[in-house]
This record gives sequence, C-alpha cells and structure tokens, in this order.
Amino acid sequence: MRRRVSSIVATAAAATFALGFSAMSASAQQQEWVIDPGGDYTAASGTTVLTNTSTGVTLNCSGSDAEGSLNTNASGSPAQIGTIAGISWENCSGPLGLSFDVEPQNLPWSINGESYDAATGVTTGSIGGVTAVLSGTSCNATVEGATPGTYDNGSDTLAPGPIAGSPHELTVTYVDPGAGCFGLINTGDTVTFEGAYVVSPGQDVTLQ
Repeated sequence: MRRRVSSIVATAAAATFALGFSAMSASAQQQEWVIDPGGDYTAASGTTVLTNTSTGVTLNCSGSDAEGSLNTNASGSPAQIGTIAGISWENCSGPLGLSFDVEPQNLPWSINGESYDAATGVTTGSIGGVTAVLSGTSCNATVEGATPGTYDNGSDTLAPGPIAGSPHELTVTYVDPGAGCFGLINTGDTVTFEGAYVVSPGQDVTLQ
C-alpha cells in the first residue's frame, strides 16, 4: 500500500512539475517582441516641447527629425527594440524669446519596449541614454537621462512624453556658471520632453 501511495505522490509531483514548466515556457514565449518590418527608419515630428517641471520654463522647437534602426525581434521586457542614431531640432526658442541650439550627444540612444496593449496596439517604454546640450544667449546646460514614451501601431507614431508612474526621467546635470540661464534652469531640475515622431516606413510592434 505504501508503495502505491508513494507512486501516486511521485506521479502527481511529476505532473505538477510538468505543468509548471509548461506554464513557465508559455510565459517566456510571451516576452518576444516582433517588429515588422524593422530595419532602418526615419522619423519627423512637428513642435517638440522641453519643460522644466521645477520652474515651468519651456523650450519649444518648431520641428525635429530623427533616424536609426529597429530590430526585427527582441526578447524580454523591458527590451531594446531599436536605436536613435541621429536627431536634430529646428527653430528652438525659450524664455524671454531667446533662441537656442540643441545638440544631441552620446548617440545612439536606445528605444526600449516595456509593455504592450493588444487592444490599442500601443507599446509603452522609454528612450534611454539621452544626452543633449542646450546653448543660447547667456545659457548653456546639459540634460541627461531617459524619457518615457509610447509607440502607436495605428498612427506609426513614436511619442516621448510624461507617463504617470514611470521611473524614467530627464535631469539637468550641468549649467555653465558663466552662462547660467538667468536662474531659470538649474542643476538637478527635472525636465520632460514631448513630441510626436511619425516613423517611416511604418512599423508594427507587438509583444507575443
């Protein structure tokens, strides 16, 4: 009788292990990003806005262009699904009507997928490794970090912008003492970046 009970227990344990392993395998399979068609892309945005959340100051640019490459697949969540190899901004102005130049550094920046909503076709993630130097009359500052954002399959739009609860943020890491931005931008200030980059060719990003 003991042998029979032991056999039943062993069989049940083996079945439980097999089911658990199968569930784990299915879960792992669900963490595969597919990007179609992937490869090289260009992207263009209309107005972009950099906002200093500490002072309320904004830096507005009339347009921005970007380029880079996207993987065809990637594993994990989060996962790097592509890069921004080049980016530029045009006609940027800040407080007091001052003109600014924005120079990207530390390229390429990473495009990261974190979650996917199949009902809306929207991926939520971040753009990481960001470094940008802002320079204008009596102002020179550096912004670094990561910005949260989304990608919408329906509109082919990569949209960096604030997302409630996101751990990603951009921070002012340096302000030139000799060009201190009139005290409107300060070291340690948190900033947000907003834009709507239409990607060409259009991409279909899913998490399977």
